Amino acid sequence: MYNEDPMRIALISLALSSVAFASAAPPEETYLGLYLQGQKIGYVASKVSPGKLDGLTIVRSDSKTVMDMGLLGTPLRMVIDSSTWSSKGRPVRMTFRQESSGRVSTMDARFVGDKVRILLVNSGQKSQKVLTVPKGPIVDDPLTLVQSSGIKGAQKFWVLDPTTSTFIQNSVRMIGPSIADVKGKKVAATLAEIVDPRAITKIYVDAKGGFVKAEAPMGIEMLPESKLVAMKTTPGYTPNVDIAAQTSLKPTPPIEAPGELTELKLRFTGPDLSRLPTDEHQTVAKEGNLWTVDVHPPKRTTGISIYASRQMKPDWAKPGMNIPSNDPRILKVAKTIVGDKKTVIEAADAVQVWVYAQMTPNAGIGVLRDATEVLKTKEGVCRDYAVLTAALLRAAGVPTRLASGLVTWDGTFYYHAWCEVWDGARWIGVDSTTTDRQLAANHVKLSDGDVETAFTFTFLDRAKVEVLGTRRD
Repeated sequence: MYNEDPMRIALISLALSSVAFASAAPPEETYLGLYLQGQKIGYVASKVSPGKLDGLTIVRSDSKTVMDMGLLGTPLRMVIDSSTWSSKGRPVRMTFRQESSGRVSTMDARFVGDKVRILLVNSGQKSQKVLTVPKGPIVDDPLTLVQSSGIKGAQKFWVLDPTTSTFIQNSVRMIGPSIADVKGKKVAATLAEIVDPRAITKIYVDAKGGFVKAEAPMGIEMLPESKLVAMKTTPGYTPNVDIAAQTSLKPTPPIEAPGELTELKLRFTGPDLSRLPTDEHQTVAKEGNLWTVDVHPPKRTTGISIYASRQMKPDWAKPGMNIPSNDPRILKVAKTIVGDKKTVIEAADAVQVWVYAQMTPNAGIGVLRDATEVLKTKEGVCRDYAVLTAALLRAAGVPTRLASGLVTWDGTFYYHAWCEVWDGARWIGVDSTTTDRQLAANHVKLSDGDVETAFTFTFLDRAKVEVLGTRRD
């Protein structure tokens, strides 16, 4: 069993943010139509206007994004509202609201000096973060950089990612004269690329700097349209706009019985895999323009005691963003599940079985959620399974981190999330979307850590995957 996760929705949001305020001139409103593989899936409405905030003269940018798609046959609607108040080219405040399947996540970031204070509310659960503002430009609209005639080559800048509430360094690089395909019509334009560690968005502008088109991963296109055309009701979910299908990777030759693999060696063509972890779980190597990933999950042992493990990795037993392991509700359930079990493996097994039995898959939830909300509703996607598992294990004192990547149970790779626990010598995988105790080599890891790092991974857009070898012990 696998439970496909809408992590790629965050990447769509990332791509949309690159052009959310494209060509908006104060105080006019502009509109973009959103298309996936030629199918209308939604729109972006944006507006830039002057104003005041806390006595400062500011420029306010507002954006609303509505998307109708599907995930594993389940309708998925996402509504995203974001606003930025800027003074003298620097952000003063940023807000972000994301809603999906009745779940709401918000971020309110206030910039004061060299700090940004962030209030997060996830389905009613409040938390706060304080970040140091990085050196260099912080940009909410990279299109202004694309339109700048002073850019030569590439220019780096920072964006505040609302999903993980972290600063991520991007760059814009000018490619030069190009031809944009706009609904079958060839349009002369200048091409620039917004390069994020996770994905690349292509921006086309005309000779006057006007926005022509944007191309994002998965075949996402953003086109300027009139209000009437852009906001025309989308058809809702149809099988050919299913995100799971559009982002899946089919290896050649096909993999038989992937859940039984103890080792899997793959060759990837296309993406840059330099950010993928090399550790006990897998080995990543570059071969010319190709990358090989040798997946070899460590075999489970009886493990050391929870106490000894926590002494070795104390930071991974502490609460984190969306992992409030010190919450009384989480602590109470963890105590009931783990009881008097002493070893890491015993605790991991007990929590895995409990989460698997209690949770119900719901692929229509596209919002990153807090573990307390997941515990309350007991439904969600694989990311929710992983977050709840991590919170319960940390509450029991077990050092635990999140992992994101690819998984296959039927020969096709889908994006996925799971956990890893420290057994005293290495990190051991725990996947609560299945009852299999030993993690199979059908799990390819793209990133790991807490929410901020595990869910900030390289997107393998249009990658080709070749199977070089398999092993079953």
